[in-house]
This record gives sequence, C-alpha cells and structure tokens, in this order.
Amino acid sequence: MTQTSSNQNLVAHPPVPASAPRGTFANLLMLLVPPIILFGVFLFGYAMLRVNLEPHRQFLMPSGYELWSNAFGLPEVRAELFQRSLITISIALTGLCISIPVGILLGVIMFRATILERAMFPNIVAFQSIPTLAIIPLIQTALGFGTLPKVLIVAKFTMFAIPITLLLGLKSVDRGIINLFRLQGASWRTTLVKACFPSAAPALFAGLRIAAGLAVISAIVSELFFLAGRGGLGQMIINSKIDFKYEQMYAALITATFLSVCVYIGFTWLGHRLFSDWHESGGKET
Repeated sequence: MTQTSSNQNLVAHPPVPASAPRGTFANLLMLLVPPIILFGVFLFGYAMLRVNLEPHRQFLMPSGYELWSNAFGLPEVRAELFQRSLITISIALTGLCISIPVGILLGVIMFRATILERAMFPNIVAFQSIPTLAIIPLIQTALGFGTLPKVLIVAKFTMFAIPITLLLGLKSVDRGIINLFRLQGASWRTTLVKACFPSAAPALFAGLRIAAGLAVISAIVSELFFLAGRGGLGQMIINSKIDFKYEQMYAALITATFLSVCVYIGFTWLGHRLFSDWHESGGKET
C-alpha cells in the first residue's frame, strides 16, 4: 500500500528538468544589450540638454556630426588621441603595478594580527580621505613635475579598495579549513598560501576591478595638476578647453572613458577565467 502511494506521488510530481544553458548568442546579448540601453539613455539626455541651450551656447555641447568632422574624422586628431592614450594608459598601469602589491601586502599584514589591523585600518582610510589637491604642493616640492608624481597619485586612488576587499576575503575563510591546516601542523605561511588566498581571491579581484576602473580616471586627474612636458589625455582636455576646441575635448573624454572600460573589462575577464570553473563569482552559467 505504501509503495502504491509512493508511485502515485512520483506521477503527480514529476521531476523538473534543469533549464539548458544559454548559448553564445544569448550570452552576447545579455552582455551587450544593458550597456547599449544605458548608452542610449545617456545620448537622449545629452540631446535634451543641448536642445535646451541657447543657440550661441550650443558649441559647448557639440553634436555627433561636429564631433566627427572636427575631431574623430581628422587624421591628426586621431593620431594625437592615440599617442596621448598611450601616455595615459602607461601612467595608469604603472600606478596599478605599485598599488596592487602594496595593497595586497597591507591586507596580509592586517590579517596577520588584529592589533595591526586596528592600527593600520584607520590610517588607510584617513590617507584615502585626504583631498588630492591638498597634497599636490608636497608632491611637487619633493618630486617635481615629471611622471613619478602622476604615478603616485594613481597609486593613491587605486590602492584603497585592494587591502579592504582582500582583508574581507581572508576573514571570510571557513574556520574549519584553517583548523584543519593547524591540525596537520602547517605553518602560517602555508595556510595563507594554500587555504586563505584561494578562498579570498574572488574578493581580491573585486577590489582589483574597482582599482582598474579608477586607474585611468586618476591618471587623467593627475595630468590636470602636472601639465609640464608631454602629457596624456588629461593635458589634451585642458588644452582643448583653453583653445575652445570643445569637439577635441569631448573626443579626449570619450577616449578616456573607453580606456577605463577596457581596463575594467580586462580585469573582469581575468577574474572570470581564473574562477569560473570553481567559484560562483566567476559568472559561469549553469
């Protein structure tokens, strides 16, 4: 009797098959459609603002045709955008090469001892809260107007998120795993490398994506304060504004945005490649 009722329940509630994973085309649509919609909303807002401007002020917000005819469509402007983009991206990546190892080291130090975390965490927050304009005179006096000050400003902007997210990831490691390593007599370094870092790596890459998105922006900000020598896109923005070449100014802004998005996507892709097979943060579809 019991077996008959069980069979009836199986018939009444058949198993629901798992949905098939999305194909390549569907994944591509999911990736492209949201930013395209957002970009369309931005263009609509830009057009509305431009229409509401007085005719003698519309040169402040050039149209798409003006952007092409006076900026992107000119070979000399494209060449200048390319050259200055290389300078900006080199400053941004060099700053990241400083902030990433320093940020990881700070995160590990704070994780090593609670007293070190209590001593260092407020100072990191305070250092990040210092306005860049306030420390520019000190940097100029100590280092001059070369490339190094710009790189240090990028490192200041991009370092904050790295130790914070890494520390959060390290503290989120399952205590049972750490205790298992201790029972096996593993050293603290072995536990850190083989247990803590793999579990905290997705959180660390979240911080790296934040830092990557800020790298190009901070490189341009640094160029606004240090205009000596051959600069990048930030210097082009200032020079174009002074010369009333607003089309070229907007072209530099668009190029800087594109570079920032590319750096962010690069770190996101790297994180997905590393974690998609074993961690849900990798974004692998099931």
